[in-house]
Amino acid sequence: MSDDAMTITNFNDFCADLVNVAQWAKSNGLGGTPLVAVSSDIVERAPQEIWEAITRINSARADVIAEPDDYSNFLSEEDLDALADLSTDDPDMFDDEHGIDDRPEVIRSLYTLLCSYDQRRLDILSSRMLSDDPKTLDEIGKEQSITRERVRQIEKEMKAQLSSLLNESEVPTQLRDLFRHEGDILPQSAAFKHMPLLGENVPLVDVPMWRLVQELEMEPRFEIADGWMAAPSIADAKRFVNETLSADANGFGVVRIGGTASHAKTDQIDDSARNLQLWLQYCGLIVVDDFAFVSCRSVEDFAAALLYVKDRPLTLDELSSADPKRRSMTSMRNAMARDERIIRVSKDKYGLVIWGMPEYSSIRGEIQRILDRNGGSADLDQLVKEIAGRSGASERSIISYAAFPPFHTARGVVTVADADQLKADNDPYEAPRLFRRNDAWILRVTLTKEHERGSGSVLPLALANVLGIEFSGERELQSPAGVQHVYWNGMSPNLGTIKRFFGQYGLAAGMQVFLRFGDDGTFDIVSASSLNGDPLHDVVALSGVEETADPEAVISALAQSIGLPADSVAGDVAARLRKRDDDDLADLVDSLAE
Repeated sequence: MSDDAMTITNFNDFCADLVNVAQWAKSNGLGGTPLVAVSSDIVERAPQEIWEAITRINSARADVIAEPDDYSNFLSEEDLDALADLSTDDPDMFDDEHGIDDRPEVIRSLYTLLCSYDQRRLDILSSRMLSDDPKTLDEIGKEQSITRERVRQIEKEMKAQLSSLLNESEVPTQLRDLFRHEGDILPQSAAFKHMPLLGENVPLVDVPMWRLVQELEMEPRFEIADGWMAAPSIADAKRFVNETLSADANGFGVVRIGGTASHAKTDQIDDSARNLQLWLQYCGLIVVDDFAFVSCRSVEDFAAALLYVKDRPLTLDELSSADPKRRSMTSMRNAMARDERIIRVSKDKYGLVIWGMPEYSSIRGEIQRILDRNGGSADLDQLVKEIAGRSGASERSIISYAAFPPFHTARGVVTVADADQLKADNDPYEAPRLFRRNDAWILRVTLTKEHERGSGSVLPLALANVLGIEFSGERELQSPAGVQHVYWNGMSPNLGTIKRFFGQYGLAAGMQVFLRFGDDGTFDIVSASSLNGDPLHDVVALSGVEETADPEAVISALAQSIGLPADSVAGDVAARLRKRDDDDLADLVDSLAE
């Protein structure tokens, strides 16, 4: 600051500085303190008629000087004209330029207050408080030829005045209503729709209302940035979401973000699932279907998480193309090969160990190599001898692999299965624990801890026939808990995880249930009654037929559920059940016939 800038050169500057100091003293609790004192040299030499004036000057308190009745001593003619305009009684005084009469009451009040500011104050407000690139106190002080402390004082005074005005308006109430109804995180467009006042332009400073309120840090505090509004700030909202989702994430680092998700406030982020996904992506999370990937730092973490979400085997190309970091297929293949959670389940697909699917065996690979070498066929005995001698695998395992897709064994010769042989033709009426009920097939199973942890489970081959699944194929069934996957890559088809049903249906390990496969492509889980020792009741509980007190009606319904005529006698029903390995049910039917 130059010496000239620190020197008062005219009466107006003196009055302005005197009022500025007085206003600072008043705002800091020193309003009753005398502000100035006449020099003792002047007092000693002054005549008696001047003493009264000296006494009044020496006793003048800061709060009196801070509110002068006449601003003409330190305001320019232009500023005085602005004040005169503010005092006019003309009700249409603002209509010409700003249309203030049609604006909300708080905008009119702000306009009145802002009009009382001189140009210096408006410049400080615009270039410091409301600027995207605010100037420093020193920069403004040099521009305005005042000290940095004076700039700070003016800024503090304006903040106090503006905050007082807005706190007494409808703004705080409307903000609280907004966050109560829409939640603490919402798209900016939704915020403006619920509270249009936020988008209103504030005249003279030419900024939207939200910007002014945000910079004043009023309660409830908020921040608007990049199309989002969050309370108390965007950073706090991001931290809340990441901490909350991390606490809910499963062992694969993913968490369901749909309507049944357990974490708090997701229903408040926005009514639209699309907006929720956009918010999570804005937070830096990967979102696939109804799941957020919370902790997927490595390529193998991402692959395991994607397999869990898709709930079906995926090819390397499917895994790689879904990777947002676009890592190479080679790096993904190598990473999955060393990850204990992931196995190769077919020639070109990968799955999760917890699904219980057989790993793509070296036996299968050896069979394929021998068939390729021999032109598509091989003698079973020779094939078994060659593979067992080289790998040490058991003869039974080799024979089993050679008899199931993608291979076929007939008359001691192994070949690659043709299209028809890749289809299951097993009779569902002959499969144990599988029953026909109305328009669906129901399979009785006992839930295990593996089911509860999210593992897949083996299904009878007959269900691949029922569902029309060919080897290496899959089927998506609709269920109340979302899409249910069924796939066939090993010796038997597999049911994808049913873990989500446990919480939704109140299931637990050890319970007996029926897996229902509807003719219309639906899937559901139906609770089975507990056994109580009564043969009639227990037949119903184990087969899922309609309960009735008539033993003949129960046997008739059971007969039809396993493919026998309705008028079949109990002995025939029991015989069919034993052939299916349903000995427990056969014993109960025999006891009913006695």
